[in-house]
Amino acid sequence: MKAIWKGSITLALVSIPVKVYGATHHRGISFRLLHRPCSTPLRYEKFCPTCNREVGREEIVHGYEYEKGRFVTITDEELEKVAIKTSKAIEILKFVDPREVEPTFYDRAFYLEPQEGGERAYTLLREIMRMTDKVGLAKIAMREREHIGVIRIWGKTLVLHTLYYADEVMRPEALHIPEGIRLEEEELSLARELVKHFTGPFDIERYHDEFRESLMELIRAKIEGKEIKVPPKREVEKVVSLMEALKKSLEKKAV
Repeated sequence: MKAIWKGSITLALVSIPVKVYGATHHRGISFRLLHRPCSTPLRYEKFCPTCNREVGREEIVHGYEYEKGRFVTITDEELEKVAIKTSKAIEILKFVDPREVEPTFYDRAFYLEPQEGGERAYTLLREIMRMTDKVGLAKIAMREREHIGVIRIWGKTLVLHTLYYADEVMRPEALHIPEGIRLEEEELSLARELVKHFTGPFDIERYHDEFRESLMELIRAKIEGKEIKVPPKREVEKVVSLMEALKKSLEKKAV
């Protein structure tokens, strides 16, 4: 892996030099849009409908639409003046209970590796967080943006999770969530039994992106010139009531 950032974790006067690595990557299949008659990849050109011509890079500025159809422009020079000052530090602000961090706020994950000379302090931070069952709430400037995040432990590794800010997360209060629904004891009993049947250890290795795998099979078949066979969609069995759904689920699990 290649480090994407180098700096230090800071806690008061303690400094731990670290390297940061991306912990995840998406493996979706991407497509290029082609011109059907000649299979040429299409280009997307910057075109001004008012001037009716293509626009060069030197004519482009950033514009913020503060009202419909009304913009304020910001130049590259102005952006540089307000750009955050990268301190090359992951500053731990405080330690918090990990259960207080709502999972909805989690964004991206990054591995933290100690640089030479930082191994002992890295180990100390990891072990004191393990002993106290806390995560570190931290601030970091990375990729032209200031992030808030948490540092937690995964096995022997410290992991930095960047978080969405509070004003970036949509609140569920506007949703119509059911309240005051009285559940029958038999429903609860059947549901409890169903959960018991479906309870097991978390093993992410067992799960695969079946759509991506099937799509790759289709692509390979096309490349090799084979006949393409698409299995028919399986019809989902219709269930009338919640009680019937619970009973049928338990029947299927028992088979």
